[in-house]
Amino acid sequence: MSFERLYLITLCLLTGMWILFPHFTSLLVCLFGLVVVYGILKKELVFTFQLLPSLLALLYIIYLVYAIPTNHLPIALDFLEYKLSLLVFPFLFSFQPKFRLDWKYVCYSFLLAVTVLVFFDLIQASVNYSNSGILNAFYSSALSPTHHPTYLTAFLSFAILLLLQLSWTSTFAKLKWGFYGIIGLFVLMHIPLSSLSGMLFLCLFFGLAMLIYYAKKKRWGLIIFIFCAGCVMGFSILRVQPSLKTNINNTVDLVASYAASPQKFIQSRPFPMQGNEARLVIWTVAFDIFLDHPMGVNLGNLEAMMHQRLVELGLNKQADLNYNPHNQFLQIAAELGIIGLLLFLGILLYGIVWAISSKNWLLLLVILSLAINCLFESMLQRQSGIVFYCFWICLLSSSMYKKELK
Repeated sequence: MSFERLYLITLCLLTGMWILFPHFTSLLVCLFGLVVVYGILKKELVFTFQLLPSLLALLYIIYLVYAIPTNHLPIALDFLEYKLSLLVFPFLFSFQPKFRLDWKYVCYSFLLAVTVLVFFDLIQASVNYSNSGILNAFYSSALSPTHHPTYLTAFLSFAILLLLQLSWTSTFAKLKWGFYGIIGLFVLMHIPLSSLSGMLFLCLFFGLAMLIYYAKKKRWGLIIFIFCAGCVMGFSILRVQPSLKTNINNTVDLVASYAASPQKFIQSRPFPMQGNEARLVIWTVAFDIFLDHPMGVNLGNLEAMMHQRLVELGLNKQADLNYNPHNQFLQIAAELGIIGLLLFLGILLYGIVWAISSKNWLLLLVILSLAINCLFESMLQRQSGIVFYCFWICLLSSSMYKKELK
């Protein structure tokens, strides 16, 4: 077997299989790593410096430095293990193949994995519903047991853009209606998954993309039609999914109550809290910790400090849940201080500017997805988020992808 084929096969395995079998992620990364080392020894791969992946590696080094003075070393070591993708993928993709990579197979691997995962989730939800008769089997985490719903919606959004790109190429023109059908399924999956950040990203990004695309063609009638159809669809979704409408209304009311008096809001929350209530409380606690420790509390210490603050506020039961801040910006600010926060913001800003200037729309989608989801989840605290975003940011910013764009 030629090295070109070996490299492509292991890359495709890594691209798709970790989504279906996340427990085998380390094994798949090691397998690809061995192939990369073999390619370096055979001089089939050459080192190429890429700034964006290097910044991810720098973020890991800062995590490593902030783990040294921690008061909770076992927790810090676990976090360092979870975040190894920040270091491993920049290293692996800094060695670029001399040959031209057949990019479509990498896309196939990801799309196939996401499609299989969606059908698996629907089948297991149907089985659970037939056994219990409870419709909640098709809702949120019950529908997506393998990956948290927010992470799955990130996969789906990226898959939708890949399918759109494939449908626009002449090679796959005959398959475009099949692609559109899968796109429709992936869009509809956002409804039962009920991830507000996932739906917000889907609406904002793809709405803006269609607006720009048809505005350039001066098809104003079609833009008006799409806008009206979107409004009708939105109202229809709210009627079909009453829990989503309730969630939105509750969010508006909670924000208004919080803005009136944050301290009173926090101390008046009953247990158990709704998801958005809990977020406002833990965001406030994490932000207060950052203000008290602008240089960071070090890796592994934040959860214990949040627990202590919640107990001091009289929220003992909420403290026992040991939630993280559910906001990656606050998570990094509290753990790594202003230095880590500025670096993370710099990574996002540079990635967006570089992606736009190089017309790398897939990379732009991935970075915007990360930025928006980080407002509502600590996306780099779980393997699902760390592996997905690090892998695609490093791969899409590498020269092997840029060659395919020419």
